[in-house]
Amino acid sequence: MKASIVTPSYNSIDMLRHTLLSLEKQDIGMENFEVIVIDDGSTDGTSEYLNNYNGKLNLHPVINAKNLGRAKSRNKGISAAKNELIIFLDADIEAKPDFVRHHLAQHAKSECACVGKVLFHPELVQNSYMKYLDERGSAKMKPGEMLPGKYFRTTNASVPASILMKAGCFDENFIHYGGEDSEIGMRIADEVPIFYLPEAIGYNRHSRSLEQSLDIIRVYGEHSLPYLLKKRPELKKDILREGKFYSPLLPLACSKPFFRLFKALAAKGFVPSFIYSYLLLCSYRSGYKKSKRVR
Repeated sequence: MKASIVTPSYNSIDMLRHTLLSLEKQDIGMENFEVIVIDDGSTDGTSEYLNNYNGKLNLHPVINAKNLGRAKSRNKGISAAKNELIIFLDADIEAKPDFVRHHLAQHAKSECACVGKVLFHPELVQNSYMKYLDERGSAKMKPGEMLPGKYFRTTNASVPASILMKAGCFDENFIHYGGEDSEIGMRIADEVPIFYLPEAIGYNRHSRSLEQSLDIIRVYGEHSLPYLLKKRPELKKDILREGKFYSPLLPLACSKPFFRLFKALAAKGFVPSFIYSYLLLCSYRSGYKKSKRVR
């Protein structure tokens, strides 16, 4: 089995260089994988860099004339892939030298999908919010444990190309940030088990402040979450915490005075990790409510 690594990139040339360099350092032969980078309408010289690349990788650039979004870009990468296994890797992730080998080894055992482990790069100054992000989602699972489809993240994941074709690839109606990973993950989970593969490690070089993250999540709540819940209404109780015994308290708990207070405390790192979960919940609920008012 050979792999095709699919990496969408938008104005990330400095981090993309690190990503490609890490793939050049893989501990298996270059003949075992190809790399497909989709330049999604970047304006930072990414297309020139890719077209002039003369390194060791079997690199195939795909250049979008304009920004098409992550779902369409990944689908273009899948279409360009020649190998049996698709490995998704974001352009701000630096892969450990055994990254590709671990993904290939897991798929040699059985037909499945895998989600690898993502940690912030050791060179970045760590704070409590970054540590919280390192430990959420699939990171809460045990090695080899099956993941719910909603935990599927293409930051570091692998799926047989045949399963992606059967599942229907990414829904290109997801234009804005977020949602497309969970949605396709649930379709993949209908076909094959999804396993947590912590041995396949990628280091995230892109750190955001808490304020920046909350803004992104608010946009997700406004634009992508309504479409995700339209397709997957069963997620509404889990994502918005509606129907839970404490739901009558949520409007008060997510009110602006409480939100501002805990955000200020969290920015100083003086809170337990569940407060970050609360702030993210408030942010995408705020965006979601705005989308409902607009409609």
